[in-house]
Amino acid sequence: MKTISSVLFLIAIILVSSCKKEVPPTTGITVLIDVSDEKFRSPDFVSGNTASILKIMKIDNDEGKFAGGSVKFSLINDISDSQSQQVSLKTGKPGLMGENPLIRNDEVNKFISDIESVFTKTVNSAEWGTDESKIYQKVARELNNLNEQESDRKVLIIYSDMLENSSLFSFYGPNAKTAIEKYIATPNETLEEFSRSAPKINTLNNIGIIIITNRNNENDNLVNLSERFWTAMFSNLGATVSFSSSLNQVFFDHFN
Repeated sequence: MKTISSVLFLIAIILVSSCKKEVPPTTGITVLIDVSDEKFRSPDFVSGNTASILKIMKIDNDEGKFAGGSVKFSLINDISDSQSQQVSLKTGKPGLMGENPLIRNDEVNKFISDIESVFTKTVNSAEWGTDESKIYQKVARELNNLNEQESDRKVLIIYSDMLENSSLFSFYGPNAKTAIEKYIATPNETLEEFSRSAPKINTLNNIGIIIITNRNNENDNLVNLSERFWTAMFSNLGATVSFSSSLNQVFFDHFN
């Protein structure tokens, strides 16, 4: 009798442990695409980057199938704000008492399909090749929107050389480099100055920003200057910033 009781007790412990509530992570991602660079409209752009986005959200394998979150797509163009579309996936319930894995697979597959569809529509709807890029104002709005989300992880992905060319400031012109260098040296003053004409960016301690650029012989020096400028601004507000030629999962290790 004592042996049976011990066995039942062990079984009860195992069942309780297996039913322990697991909380899958949620990730909020905003994707911005700069229409001044037509290289981002290449045929394989959507498919290749969709896979990377899923990896960032940690739903690219069986272990992460129950993770959730949202992906928002919008454009950077000559307007300070533009329309956006968002795709969302609720977190699943893992464990023996959780969600049916087959049903969850269907939900995840639909989410992936929706991402590819909205991503494609966003790229196809763009008026490519504009000369003016109101990057700062658009990015400021989206960072503040991300800040308001309740996601466990918040990521802003920007496909752009980040070469602002607007009435706010510009990387182009005979005195542009001198002005940008001054901005870099005084980030607090720069952010305060910009907030008089653009949305003020709130603290970014819980946000990661990755910027995908297309470098070439003609823009390389300017993009280097751009990287220094935006890193100075965003880091000053607490964000983790990375410039890269492609999405890199190593960048997101600080979220783990």
